Amino acid sequence: MKYLSFFILSSAFVLAGCGKEDGHGQDVDGDGNADAATQTEAGRHDGEIEIHDHQAEELGIKVSEVTETDFSVPVTVSGEVMYNTANSGVISAPMSGRVTFDKGISAGVKVSKGARIGRISTAGMAGGDQLQAARIEYDAAKKEVERLAPLRSDGIVTVGEYNQALANLERAKNNLSGGAGSVITAPMTGVISSLAAGEGGYVNAGDVIGEIAGEGGMTLRVDVPARESSGIADVKTAKVKFPHLDDVVEAAAMSGKSSSSSAPGYMSLYFSLPAMDNVVAGSYAEVYLPTSDVRKVTAVPLSAVTDRMGQKMIYVKEPGSPHYRRVPVTVGTSDGRLVEVTGIQPGDSVVTEGVTFVRLAENAGVTPPGHSHNH
Repeated sequence: MKYLSFFILSSAFVLAGCGKEDGHGQDVDGDGNADAATQTEAGRHDGEIEIHDHQAEELGIKVSEVTETDFSVPVTVSGEVMYNTANSGVISAPMSGRVTFDKGISAGVKVSKGARIGRISTAGMAGGDQLQAARIEYDAAKKEVERLAPLRSDGIVTVGEYNQALANLERAKNNLSGGAGSVITAPMTGVISSLAAGEGGYVNAGDVIGEIAGEGGMTLRVDVPARESSGIADVKTAKVKFPHLDDVVEAAAMSGKSSSSSAPGYMSLYFSLPAMDNVVAGSYAEVYLPTSDVRKVTAVPLSAVTDRMGQKMIYVKEPGSPHYRRVPVTVGTSDGRLVEVTGIQPGDSVVTEGVTFVRLAENAGVTPPGHSHNH
């Protein structure tokens, strides 16, 4: 709709600019007198674009006043999205046998606690040892529940630990009555983050078949050069930019979560990401980590900067006027939302939204009614 509005307005401007022009490029009225608008032409220079306020509003063009701001010079690194390891569980083989997964079960699939994932089959195998193992497992699980029950009442064990013991007992009970096989169920609600066993593969009782990541967002792992680590020791948040998303995401540092990286000379930091449907484990993002290096700079939103044949540009709106002009700038450091610039001054009104439409107006040579480029 905005593009349609732009082209309608562009056509109106062009038609109006041509409708009253004589052979000398000067507007005249019915009596042959020069149009008053011609007298104001001297106030408009080549390279200016005219977009009136009501047109700018319809096209979503917005301007903001440039100010000097305290700017934390960031360390920019790459980050990888991982499933939230702080809230995860393992899928264990309830007994020895061959694994058969239910249709549709794979890594990345959401499951509910207790949902069936597959089955362990002992068909064609000697069953005596399997039955004995299931009985031993059941007896051990029952004793564990009996042991934890009074401790739960006294607050020594958590509700989560006790509920896990109950789930183990229920699973052991099912195994004992499973006959030639046993059902594999999800130990918790979440997303299957990995499956270690292959379809039809043989597993022993207790082997890890897969893992489930619990609900509540994902984890972002960031590998930081060791030489930069001192400047970000107390980092609380980071700005994260995914290549397929327009907005920058704020990620909170996970307390106590840092470690040496597998890459020599690096350390790993971990951040908690909000739940996002369009971000999956394995995705990469650009991460901006704030540092103690804070400077007073002139900065604008990244959305204000456009590129024209390799030159960075910003559109500035003239004060009290519908005119806009293109200003070449030099860009410096960015924190993902703002970017340091030189070439404009505090107090300038720059276009921060709708830059595309201002540029289209410039490229189309839109001329306001009653104006001519002939001087």
